[in-house]
Amino acid sequence: MPRLVLPIAGLLLCSIALAQTVAPVEVGVRPLREVALPDRGTAPASVIALNDSRIAAEVTARVARVHAGVGGMVRAGQLLLELDATDYRLALAQADAQVTAARARVALAEQRFQQALTLRKKQFVSDDAVLELKTGVQAAEADLKVAQAQRAVAARNVEKCRIVAPFAGVVLERQAQVGATATPGASLLRLVDLAPPEIEAQVQAIQADELPRATELTFDGQDRRYPVKLLRLSPVVEVTARTRVARLAFAGPAAPAGSSGTLRWLTPGVLLPPELLVKREQTLGAFVVENDRARFVPAPAAQEGRPFAVALSPETLVVVRGQQGLTDGQPVTVASGTR
Repeated sequence: MPRLVLPIAGLLLCSIALAQTVAPVEVGVRPLREVALPDRGTAPASVIALNDSRIAAEVTARVARVHAGVGGMVRAGQLLLELDATDYRLALAQADAQVTAARARVALAEQRFQQALTLRKKQFVSDDAVLELKTGVQAAEADLKVAQAQRAVAARNVEKCRIVAPFAGVVLERQAQVGATATPGASLLRLVDLAPPEIEAQVQAIQADELPRATELTFDGQDRRYPVKLLRLSPVVEVTARTRVARLAFAGPAAPAGSSGTLRWLTPGVLLPPELLVKREQTLGAFVVENDRARFVPAPAAQEGRPFAVALSPETLVVVRGQQGLTDGQPVTVASGTR
């Protein structure tokens, strides 16, 4: 064997022996369940009444009487306002007269048609004349239907002069004044529903998918915290704000409609503190200990300086001290009192 080969082989054997005898690095570890932070989400929210309606007139008429005042509670179907229906009652009477006249014309046309049928048997009336009389009956019946429709419109206009509450609620505003003329579409009263309100929250799109699996949902108002439950989550993302609308219901006592606050929830996942985050080969993650060796666990969604999510079991030993100098696969020993 050449003399040069022996020294090289010796050096290699020494290097291997030294590598095998390198002392493991001492690190501090703690179970994931002890260091993990709860993954909480928040979103601005407001309490919305199921119905917040501005009651308007459907016909033009003078306001005759107002039966509901600001702050007053009303039942569904309760009379709120009365408009002067004089002109519409006159139109209804005229429509009634037109219906009566149309019925008389139908009766006369039918009578003439029946007479023509009898005379045709005796050949006193031609077939063309009978056909003409039959057509007259059909025309008279059509005129009757038109008159009845006009009468229904007139009757409906009279009904519109009595404005009733579409739901049980409280009157928040009153624009109607006795003697003033109400016009179609002009607001007369503002009525807010007394039914339990809902919560509307603007949830960031990146957080919205976790909301159906979230626990401990609460609405934090100005005075207290209210437990809530998810009703609906819009599948559409609002383009400018990149949010999705969530509707929730109060699980117990409700905050007053119009209140604003914050929706809070706890997601099934956990987060690690930002000080445990390290970077290896341009990848962010954390170190854990497995079989007396350090293992680097990537966290693709992590951001420096912020808590980050990892997919590990609660009993996994996470390196909490000495992680900055570790490499993946490096032998380690656990410092006493840190496990």
